[in-house]
Amino acid sequence: MLLSRNLRALAAIHLWIVYLLLEDLLGTCAEGDNQRLVASAPYQDIEITLEKPRVQAVAEPHTLRYDLMALSLEVPGLPQFLTLRYFDDEPFLPYKKNSSITDSQEPRIKDHLRAETWGRETDDLQEEEEQLKGMLAEITAQNGQNTDLHILQATFGCELQRNGSTRGFWKLGYDGQNFLTFDQKTLTWTVDGPSTQKNKTFWKTRAPRADLVKTFLDDICPAQLQRYLASLRNGLLNTGFPKVIVTFRNYPVGRITLTCRAFRLYTRVATLTWLQYRKPVQQKTFGSETILPSGDGTYQAWVSIRVLPGQESQFSCNLKHGNHNINEPAATEAPVYGARREQPPTSGVGSRVGKSLWSAMTTALVVISWTLSQKLMGPLLWFCSGGFCSFLQCW
Repeated sequence: MLLSRNLRALAAIHLWIVYLLLEDLLGTCAEGDNQRLVASAPYQDIEITLEKPRVQAVAEPHTLRYDLMALSLEVPGLPQFLTLRYFDDEPFLPYKKNSSITDSQEPRIKDHLRAETWGRETDDLQEEEEQLKGMLAEITAQNGQNTDLHILQATFGCELQRNGSTRGFWKLGYDGQNFLTFDQKTLTWTVDGPSTQKNKTFWKTRAPRADLVKTFLDDICPAQLQRYLASLRNGLLNTGFPKVIVTFRNYPVGRITLTCRAFRLYTRVATLTWLQYRKPVQQKTFGSETILPSGDGTYQAWVSIRVLPGQESQFSCNLKHGNHNINEPAATEAPVYGARREQPPTSGVGSRVGKSLWSAMTTALVVISWTLSQKLMGPLLWFCSGGFCSFLQCW
């Protein structure tokens, strides 16, 4: 017997919430060119009080992104409205409807922003909720769908590129499908996928006003991004200097593996170099695609090299990171072969222990989600496209 559409939609919402929670903990599941579903936009006029940031080259690109979701009906155990904010793909400041808690997952950002700035950021979440709910209510009413469960999603933000310029992005999605994308060059909305002229007109007339979207993408978002970036720079006082640690491990094949690990990296660019008699023999430069998050807003990296027993004292590891140039010798005392020097514990999901725990949690949640989908909806096929994960039902 086929189950009702509402029951199927409810199961889909559960799976989508699981994805959001996993992404909140582990980061995005796929890299993309900011091709995420995006939510509603402000309808009322916005008074611009932010000064447009100066164009200044940066060592690496930075991104500020907002992911919003609204449900057309209340579902027990699920938030009717959810907002996630990401700085360089790391979540902070989650907001859920029916919850009085709006706290930053990146405390250094909150600590170094002025109180009035942080309050304004929090108040904006309430406005975004009302705007998104209003848009969803209008869409479902026009289509005669106000008795069914539907989802309206939004993704928007901006990227600071290496040459100092910025570009914005804004997308809207309905029931897991992209339907509107804002073109920042032409200042127009385009309907994704094939559609009749009537449907195109319907969606475009309900999209956020182009002038307000332009103001947000050109002025407000870049200014917020610059503030967050400055906040993290100031946060270096809390994290201290980068830390370099060298460990070794003896293998029975007559070689020793030296591993150089760098912690407390405050940007996603670093270079680790193995030196023998102070001359480089192996070098690796880490960027946004290869460096690892530590889970506390900083990053870490490592590089290994194999040497003959007795050569440890010839080697040292060099870290170049921002204005820091740190050298760490490979051996300050005679190693005990066959043993492994104890490594200091690391905090956050970037550590090995953290990764194993989160891996176990991921497996459990996937099994639960799969079981739920089998019982309520039949098999589901998950897919990741352009950084946004969704699913297809296999009938």
